[in-house]
Amino acid sequence: MARSLTGTRIRERRRGKNLSQTELARQVGISSSYLNLIEHNRRGIAGKTLLAIAENLGVDARSLSEGADRAHIMQLREAAANVPSAEAEVDRLEEFIGRFPGWARLIDEFQSQSKFQNETLLALSDRLKHDPFFAEAIHMMVSNITAIHSTAGILSEGDDVPPDMRRMFLDNLSAESARLAKTASDLIGHFDTSEQAEQLGTRSSAVDQFFETNGFYLEKLENSDADVRDLVEGAGPLSDFDRADLVTTLTRYQDMARALPLDPFLDRCRELAFDPLRLALDRSVPLETVFRRLTHLPRNELLPEFGFLKVDGSGGVLFRKQLTTLNLPKFSSGCPLWPVYRCFGQPGQPVRAIMNTPTGESFLTFSVAKQQPMNEFGLPPSLTASMIFTTDFAAFVPRAERQGLAQLDVGLHCTVCPRLECSARRSGYILG
Repeated sequence: MARSLTGTRIRERRRGKNLSQTELARQVGISSSYLNLIEHNRRGIAGKTLLAIAENLGVDARSLSEGADRAHIMQLREAAANVPSAEAEVDRLEEFIGRFPGWARLIDEFQSQSKFQNETLLALSDRLKHDPFFAEAIHMMVSNITAIHSTAGILSEGDDVPPDMRRMFLDNLSAESARLAKTASDLIGHFDTSEQAEQLGTRSSAVDQFFETNGFYLEKLENSDADVRDLVEGAGPLSDFDRADLVTTLTRYQDMARALPLDPFLDRCRELAFDPLRLALDRSVPLETVFRRLTHLPRNELLPEFGFLKVDGSGGVLFRKQLTTLNLPKFSSGCPLWPVYRCFGQPGQPVRAIMNTPTGESFLTFSVAKQQPMNEFGLPPSLTASMIFTTDFAAFVPRAERQGLAQLDVGLHCTVCPRLECSARRSGYILG
């Protein structure tokens, strides 16, 4: 996991005020050697000592604290990986952020905008390819245009058309023109309404938005028997389907929290090196329940952060939790090489692998597919697959063990993946 930048920030603020370590240590009431360890990020700092240092430096303690360090570092690393020709000094990121926080925030913001634009581009591309309304509308428009063209041809070339037949053709021409105008209008409205666009393409859009807003950790459902419907009421206006979907998902969260209370679960996580399979066997719960528990951990610098993806047999996204370094698909399937899709060939068999992306990031992944409990006679099984992933695995998986895992070179989506020679490519690369 990324180290805290608190000490680096303290050192740069102290130098900016032309204070020596000895002088600042004396003002705060600690030894110079201890302050030296803090400034080189070799000792943690919080509470009264942090407040005292901030007061003597004349800054807000929050500007020195370690709240968003990891996300900040990962964002800048991703920016550097996207432009390898710049040869950015990634090994000096902590120093750069500590010395030039404003420039670091600016690069972070540009990187966030770039990712957002890429995801928007992917979403639009996916909608054009997979949106059933769009496909049906285009088919209807082509049918209307063909009918109008045929009718107009008959009227323009047939001078001997009886009056009653001419009237019928004109009525057909008017009706087809009206249908064409209405379909075109509906199509424009379909793509113009941003709120509707958020709801299209995936059944879990409202659920995604709710969890993203709440940081994927719901303390009310962790520590009490809260009524999930009270939380749903605070989610704003929802369609009947989205409301029912959110109630179902929050109820599942509450069941997960009851089956795996947070503090005892974290104690076992540390003992079992955050291994989902061992945790599932130890707690006697399904593997996906452990996946969800790891997905819904509170944000803490001392804990690894896990992303989550659940898909159905068509590749459609049912639920997702993104990490800053891996944008997940929302309107269609992602890279076909992801282990979550490979699991469909062996339902119930857990898969552990390392995913290596073109941007240089590596993710430890755990995946499993399962058959839905109910099905009709004579029909093939209905399957879903889930995957959790993290970049923080170096903290709990020894290097020797990592080297023995399957290494998968993957992308995000073919349209934005620079691996041009990939045998699994399904579409062209649109960014270069």
